[in-house]
Amino acid sequence: MSYTPSNSRVAVRPPFLATFALVFGAIAALFAIDMFLAKVERSETAAQAARLYGQGRQLAAAGRYNDAIVSFRAALAVSRDNAAYQLALANALLGAGKPDDTETLLRELLQRDATNGEASLLMARALARQRQIAEAESYYHMAIYGRWPRDAEANRIAARFELIDLLVKLDAKQELLAELLPLQDEPLTDPATRARIARLFLVAGSPDRAAGLFRRILRHEHQDAGAYAGLGEAEFARGNYRTAESVLVVALRLNPGDAEIREDLDLCDEVVGLDPTPRGLSPAARFTRARKILQLTFDSVKQCAASPALGTLTAQATEALGRRISAPRQADAAEADLNLAEKLWQARKTSCASAQPPNQALSLVMEKVSQ
Repeated sequence: MSYTPSNSRVAVRPPFLATFALVFGAIAALFAIDMFLAKVERSETAAQAARLYGQGRQLAAAGRYNDAIVSFRAALAVSRDNAAYQLALANALLGAGKPDDTETLLRELLQRDATNGEASLLMARALARQRQIAEAESYYHMAIYGRWPRDAEANRIAARFELIDLLVKLDAKQELLAELLPLQDEPLTDPATRARIARLFLVAGSPDRAAGLFRRILRHEHQDAGAYAGLGEAEFARGNYRTAESVLVVALRLNPGDAEIREDLDLCDEVVGLDPTPRGLSPAARFTRARKILQLTFDSVKQCAASPALGTLTAQATEALGRRISAPRQADAAEADLNLAEKLWQARKTSCASAQPPNQALSLVMEKVSQ
């Protein structure tokens, strides 16, 4: 019997493959349409979030922080993890006087990105507003050493200056000096910034560094009255009164209308004329200055509360001021007058708490004499 191949399988296979191809094509088409629609939706959603973000920025720029907060929150509702939107909201919350909410928002952001410089800076501001100073300082340092996508060096220096301004307000001189030291060697070409740093060294109680920076400025800016004035203040703070006087004279010549320079120079002149310690001062000049110091010190204790010790010293001062001293005895008399003035000055510290502040020039000279 001969074998005849069956045609049933051959006949069925083409319609099956065609149907399968149609189904697969339909699925692929539906998937493509779905992907396209999802992409369109995402695009529209991103555009909506961007519009809300832009609206919020305009409101914040106009000082309408509460309205800006609403827009930024709406943008974040659409685009939940957008760091730029979160930072903008944090800025608006801070501007609206809501540091607690700012802190909460930024802690979430910094958990995801601990090196974000801008977020750290905003956190530092929020904590400083809440008087959490130690933690604020920590976040300022995180901002200084953190990651900044643009203008990194400028932003880090600005963050350090912001911390410095906070420390100035707190009168934290030791911490202030620690923040200034990294800045003194920065390649800052702007004379105004260098002068600012130099003056901050004065505030931090480091007149030596301040003087060095002002001299560096004056090597290039020979007619800078402000730098001469700053150098004069630094030399004055170092006790170099004659040097300060000569520098302040130059500053006033360059800027004759500056009342502050004139006031500093007048004080410097008064101290220079009263200081009994310069080398080469004649015995007669030293005696004249010592006698004047004793008189000024005696005058400064007249309003003090009476005490046995102070009474004895004022009696001795009255007697000394009434003596006539011959030229050969002036050197010894000057030393005796200065010793008596120093004793009166020390007694004044305990007996004259409610008295008027003493003459500033006298205070500076007595501080120098006591060293």
